[in-house]
Amino acid sequence: MPTISEAIRDTAERLLSVGIAPDEAPIEARLILQRACNLTTEKLLANHSTRLSPDQYSEIQRIVNRRLTREPLSYILGERDFYGRTFQIDRRVLIPRPETELLIDLCVDFVTQNGLTKPRICDIGTGSGIIAITLAKELPDARITATDISDDALEIAQNNAAEHNASIEFVLEDATQSLPRESFDIIVSNPPYIRSDVLTTLEPEVRDWEPRIALDGGSDGMDILRPLMHSLPNQLNDTSPTAAFIEIDPPVAAPCLQAARASFPKTEIQIHRDYAGLERVLAIFSV
Repeated sequence: MPTISEAIRDTAERLLSVGIAPDEAPIEARLILQRACNLTTEKLLANHSTRLSPDQYSEIQRIVNRRLTREPLSYILGERDFYGRTFQIDRRVLIPRPETELLIDLCVDFVTQNGLTKPRICDIGTGSGIIAITLAKELPDARITATDISDDALEIAQNNAAEHNASIEFVLEDATQSLPRESFDIIVSNPPYIRSDVLTTLEPEVRDWEPRIALDGGSDGMDILRPLMHSLPNQLNDTSPTAAFIEIDPPVAAPCLQAARASFPKTEIQIHRDYAGLERVLAIFSV
């Protein structure tokens, strides 16, 4: 049997051979070894010269063989980290991405800077629940509602909320069509925003495995964003301060701004760049 160090190197080479990025392959190889050997990161590093057991080696091969089909590792492992916490995911929901953490930062900053107590927050299109649950943990006095059009997504979100002991009201609805039963101080959303023609050009992990309903924004990327912008004035409280934070794709930044200004002609609107410098979050403020 190979040592842990040898298995990491061999696994990374196999991942590279099917087109997985050179900066990602070694990271994924270590994650695969951690899962197969049931080791923490620290113990993995401390046991590089330890030889694998036959069962461990067999489990590594099982995971790697699935990954070689370009099935995302997060789906294989059944979990993904986001904002310092681990969440359950599978093919019914999008894989959380680091750029979405900007939504959390902006929302928390808005609550803190405006001294909001017990803010009412709605997460539209919650998916796995990562945004709503993270906000519930970062803002324990907030009252949070999370909506989604998918029963499957809400099942995962509810499981994640229970795992993290987060109190959230989950609602099955298309929030771009249904008027809310109440209004909110803050709306957050990571809606589908990728143009349909672009989806076919994406990496196989996204194109072939992630749920299209959570990705496809239509021919111009605005099929969900446009009605969402139109519905926001009815979903935000009449009294200030209120805000909406909507994740977007850089190519749709201009039409998103136009749609937001049509719905909020007298309100401050900004676009925030993510940590890679890309236009990522549309922010609408009434303070």
